[in-house]
Amino acid sequence: MTSLYDLTIPVITKALQTEVTILKKAEDYAKENDKPITDLINARLISDMLPLSVQVSISVATAKKTLQVLAGKEFTLEIKELSLEESYARLADTLKALAEVKPEEINGKESNIIEFNIGKRVARTTAIDGVQRFLIPTIYFHLTTLYDILRKEGVPLGKLDYLTHLIEGFEF
Repeated sequence: MTSLYDLTIPVITKALQTEVTILKKAEDYAKENDKPITDLINARLISDMLPLSVQVSISVATAKKTLQVLAGKEFTLEIKELSLEESYARLADTLKALAEVKPEEINGKESNIIEFNIGKRVARTTAIDGVQRFLIPTIYFHLTTLYDILRKEGVPLGKLDYLTHLIEGFEF
């Protein structure tokens, strides 16, 4: 049986590593095309959606919230627009925090009741349900939206840019 640790920490780590890779590709694209990086960081899919930088901010906050509810780690969960440098810094900080979590801090808590916000509402559910049905899907939603915004802006991303970290370790 797959452990709660294995369902969370490596999966979230790979998703955030993918965000770093995609942001670096966007940064390279902006430099090569004399496009201000702020144009990409502030881009949206449509006017009523949040900009790219907030997609990163939410992914990071959700990863940290996962560490709070599962491992008792304390973080400030601030969601706001970020510069490219702030995005990289938050991703690096969160990846470091994920790397420091030990399996024994999480495993065995599958049936613990956890709480987290969904919009203005507070959800209560088991740790395993919260991870599988909200926390990880939320991270992937914002990763996908980040990817889609950059594709809309002309950044030459492909499916392998999205999958590179996710398929590490596969045999081909």
